[in-house]
Amino acid sequence: MLGNVYFGTGMRWPMRDRNMLDSMELTPYTTTMGGLQGRALQIAVATIATCAFWLFGYDMSVMGGIITGEPFLSVFPETKDANTQGIIIALLQIGAFIGSILCTVYGDRMGRRGTVWIGMGLMIVGGALQASASHLSQMGVGRVLSGIGLGLQVATIPTWQSECAKPHSRGRWVMIEGGLQTTGVACGQWIGYAFFFTSGQIQWRMPIAIQLIPAMIVFCLIMFLPESPRWLIKQGHIKQGVYNLCKLRGLSEDDPALIEERDSIIATFEAQKGQEPFRYKELFSRNSQSFRRMCLAFFIQAAQQLSGINLVSTYANQILGQSFNLDPEKSHLIAACGGTEYAICSVISVLLIEGLGRRKAFLWTACGMTASFIAIPILLSRDDRSLQLAAAGLLFLFNTFFGLAWVGGPFLYSAEIAPLRSRAQINGIAAGANWIFCFIVVMTIPPSFKNIGYKTYIIYAVLNATFIPIIYFFLVETKGRSLEEIDVIFAAPGNPVKNEQKMPHNISISEGRRILGLDDVALSDSKSSDNADIRVEPEEV
Repeated sequence: MLGNVYFGTGMRWPMRDRNMLDSMELTPYTTTMGGLQGRALQIAVATIATCAFWLFGYDMSVMGGIITGEPFLSVFPETKDANTQGIIIALLQIGAFIGSILCTVYGDRMGRRGTVWIGMGLMIVGGALQASASHLSQMGVGRVLSGIGLGLQVATIPTWQSECAKPHSRGRWVMIEGGLQTTGVACGQWIGYAFFFTSGQIQWRMPIAIQLIPAMIVFCLIMFLPESPRWLIKQGHIKQGVYNLCKLRGLSEDDPALIEERDSIIATFEAQKGQEPFRYKELFSRNSQSFRRMCLAFFIQAAQQLSGINLVSTYANQILGQSFNLDPEKSHLIAACGGTEYAICSVISVLLIEGLGRRKAFLWTACGMTASFIAIPILLSRDDRSLQLAAAGLLFLFNTFFGLAWVGGPFLYSAEIAPLRSRAQINGIAAGANWIFCFIVVMTIPPSFKNIGYKTYIIYAVLNATFIPIIYFFLVETKGRSLEEIDVIFAAPGNPVKNEQKMPHNISISEGRRILGLDDVALSDSKSSDNADIRVEPEEV
């Protein structure tokens, strides 16, 4: 057992105080949903996280199914214009981008739960404004407010989940979030299809109002769940952080497995903390290990949107009508069926991402998405009804490949590779990249199909093809690694991809540092101000 860890600030964590946690007064940071612990508490955290991501998917799809309906157009005739239609849909993405940037600045101050709680409050207000809107300006304000809340929670939920989960189940839990996101997409499309047969303003007001239900559930319950142990330790709340870690693992504070995880979290954070407070320039300094990790997080989140997924989610109804000459009812029905298939594939991704690994899953599905978008314009270039229907089938095939890795995968990966010192900032920037590229794609799809038609698919085929070499040469496998092991892999000299392949699984952090050529102190480049003294002494007899 380790002895005492001495902090750069002079703080000292006594390793042998076995009764400290039992006698500790509970704080708002250490609530555990009525005393849950272990797997039950992990499931409670995952349930709230997936509920939030269901709302994410629902919000992304519901507007596309109602914006072309006559009841909606009668209240907002301005949206008959393709550009105005694109702007109204894209206002959600603009707000989400703002929310992501706010998360980089205020996320660490508010905590993981607090950020999500504020985000859900904004989504409730924004959803109410949209559902009751009678003017386009009110609808626009509601979309922006909902977007800001969505940006806050999407940038934070995967981080909170990753920091609470065990290394070998982290991928499964976060990918379940992605599966629920696509379930939200499918529900948005099926609800839009169901209300397509109604008359009057309920056709669009009710689908928008439904989003208030999950938002209120998360808003009311999240503060009854534990705060991230790693965030608490970073903020100096050491006792509360270790208490939450004990409850999340279902272990006592003197359990060897708990002690090892606790010590590695504290030691790694102290090594990254440095002698000075975090500065944003660290993220953009090539001498800092954070720069490479930020670039990878930025890439994987941007690639999710640049893949063209909004062609077959947000604009499914319009594209099926324009490209494949289907009537509105059939377009709604096929879009809903596509959303269901998309959700099923995303559930399968829970097994794929842990079985095959992050890197291989991203690589092979990117190849499949590229092939799908190469074939679609070839088939649509011929004036043949059977070929057009085959092209529609390839849209479902693209959905399949995307759903197998790219729904929850980017959120999982960006949360995994970011160091604790700058995790909120890197994930905020990465989520901001996701939203700004989502905005660009959503804005350009209507005029693109209007001007160049099926050739739009060629653009996305080329973009997907560029992902393949980037994934192969630069993405580091994180499957089965603790967040602290990932820190060592990136901190070691040389290519992190090769470092990961060289470092065995299930070894101690100190052994991993030895194998990769790191000494006991340097977990990052000395020029990045990420170093601090860690002095481990033998336990007193």
